[in-house]
Amino acid sequence: MKQVSFVYALVVSAAMLLFPLSVAAQEIDRDTSATVTTPIADAWAQQSNVPAGARQAEAAVERNVRRFGIGVEGGVGLDPELIMFGAHARFTPIFTRSVMFRPGVDFGFGELTTLFGINLDVLYTLPGGTARWQPYIGAGPNFSLSHRSFSTEGNVEDNDPNRFDFRDTDFEGGVNFIAGARNRNGVYLEMKATAYGVSNVRLLLGFNF
Repeated sequence: MKQVSFVYALVVSAAMLLFPLSVAAQEIDRDTSATVTTPIADAWAQQSNVPAGARQAEAAVERNVRRFGIGVEGGVGLDPELIMFGAHARFTPIFTRSVMFRPGVDFGFGELTTLFGINLDVLYTLPGGTARWQPYIGAGPNFSLSHRSFSTEGNVEDNDPNRFDFRDTDFEGGVNFIAGARNRNGVYLEMKATAYGVSNVRLLLGFNF
């Protein structure tokens, strides 16, 4: 079986999400005369002891968090039972304001299973809703690394030393099916079911910055 390092997969996935932030910071450094207009930068500008470079870096981070729609989430997975958490970016509009591309990573751990996944979801905001809540649905491919802590005889191995490094692991592809609702203040509730790969149903609570 192919040897896969969980730490390497996690670092690569995080770098994919954070790469746009570093590029934007470099662009700001090349143009030190750019006008900073974000609220945090304006507040710092009033403090004479804050270096200009620090204000520009803070402004770059704030602009890109808003531009790429960084979000975080946590919840529970069912069958197998897992504690889940993850992060994502949002790109919109895609052809229309109702369509959003949301790549992200998630991590789950339970009594028997450890899971690391990459999601490439596309969301569609449904018409209607209320003044505060907007319903949405979505789907997208899922690529997961999973490790199960049991022996070949079917007995659970206590304190499995390989539980989190994914040396003995399965790589599977599947499809996510999503239904949820987001609040205008950034909070969202979501149910995500994965089929054909590491089958799992997740109930998630998240926040979009």
